[in-house]
Amino acid sequence: MKDQLIILNFDSSYAAALASKLRAERISARILPGSTSAEQIMNEGVLGVILSGGTGGDLPGDLDGNLLRYGIPLLALGSAAPAVTALMGGTVGEPLPVNDVDTLFFEPSRITNGLTESERLFGTIHELGLGADLQTLALYQGRPVGFAHQKLPIFAIDCQLEPNDPDMMSLMMQFATDVCGCTRWWGEDAFISAARAQIVEAAGGGRALCVMSGGLDSGVCAMLAHRALGDRLTCLFVDTGLLRENDVLEFSSYYKGAGLNLMVVNAEDRVLEALQGLTSQEDKRVALRGVLSDILNETARGLDYGLLVDAQTSDYLFTGAVTPPQQNLVLEAQRIIAPLGDLFKSEVRQVGEALGLPPEITAMQPFPWTGLALRIIGECTQDRLSLLRWADARFRHEINEAGLNKRLWKYFALLYDLPQQGTDKSIVIGLRAVSISHIGSDLRALPARLPYDLLERYTQQVMAHDERVNKVIYDLTPGQGLQETEWQ
Repeated sequence: MKDQLIILNFDSSYAAALASKLRAERISARILPGSTSAEQIMNEGVLGVILSGGTGGDLPGDLDGNLLRYGIPLLALGSAAPAVTALMGGTVGEPLPVNDVDTLFFEPSRITNGLTESERLFGTIHELGLGADLQTLALYQGRPVGFAHQKLPIFAIDCQLEPNDPDMMSLMMQFATDVCGCTRWWGEDAFISAARAQIVEAAGGGRALCVMSGGLDSGVCAMLAHRALGDRLTCLFVDTGLLRENDVLEFSSYYKGAGLNLMVVNAEDRVLEALQGLTSQEDKRVALRGVLSDILNETARGLDYGLLVDAQTSDYLFTGAVTPPQQNLVLEAQRIIAPLGDLFKSEVRQVGEALGLPPEITAMQPFPWTGLALRIIGECTQDRLSLLRWADARFRHEINEAGLNKRLWKYFALLYDLPQQGTDKSIVIGLRAVSISHIGSDLRALPARLPYDLLERYTQQVMAHDERVNKVIYDLTPGQGLQETEWQ
């Protein structure tokens, strides 16, 4: 049996939070789609299953009810609780919108030791009618909203994990350790050891390829594979000419110095040719995906490898981000392995630190695979790239000098046209800086309140640098979540 829990995803934000919190407590947890069959779950050989539902009232319709017949420990949270109640012969009342803070009362059980009541933010709940084998586990205003099976290790509660939620964490940890028998073994060192073994087994006696983008995920993935395979690993990096000032030089210098067999393909001219004449952001994205696909495939065909080590992480499954070509193109390989596939960005960062990567890499801000191309509103030319690269570097320098870099999630410049009549001034430099804040269960990108003297000093520098710049604008638009547009 694997000392691990499976989390079935019926609500992405809550499933991600559950996995992250459990792994922070050193419990190994892996997320699978809610539609995963009971047979596949049982083949995983895990110690228990958590069903992660939402709080909006809609019940998951793709849960395989056969999962309840195997006797595996199971905890249903949120809207998964009434769904399991119905499958076990109980009844489910009409959804009751609450959208307020109230008290949840717990009854004694194997997972509620030390818990009697909890102040919680309720969304929509369902009153549960419990059958003969189901005993009340939790009550909301006298209504049963959770149960524990009298004979089987099956539990359900119609609420979810909240930020800073010791009561739910206590309940989940009692389920994980006391009911499922999980041990607290998961951590960065344990993950690195397991990932290395996984890569060695997948490679066999052959060679492997890892495509690097210049970012954190592919850097950590490459270092893991390098530790596992040594000289049998080839790392491939395409210099598109769209990265920030000194990015390529610093990237190449570090990873070659770390001993990686790094192959850098200079494709700046070819990428600019593909972007020539394009002004639509979507057209540029499509062109970039096409040209990068061609370059990667053409280069990879000349390399000797049987295993592709893919840098994809869990964040691509949960943020709605567009998967970069470096990580899901049809590169010809006998086998593909994604050692970071269960990790979130914060966990990848921690693994990177454990591998000894410097803060310049582990703490780097997110950067889109499209580079600076979509941060130019309009045609992407060499001249405009040079100006934007300089403007972006100066902005990042001012942020760092002010000591604000560790408080911000992203900060960058963009460029677009706004001709000023009667002059040669035709370019606007836009600035964006955002921090992260909790809004309910969601993370939101909020505009940072930068010091006025910083913005004033920066504006003077940019306008003195290039006489075509007629305006510098700071974007204070609130973000709609972490799924910000590609140019961000």
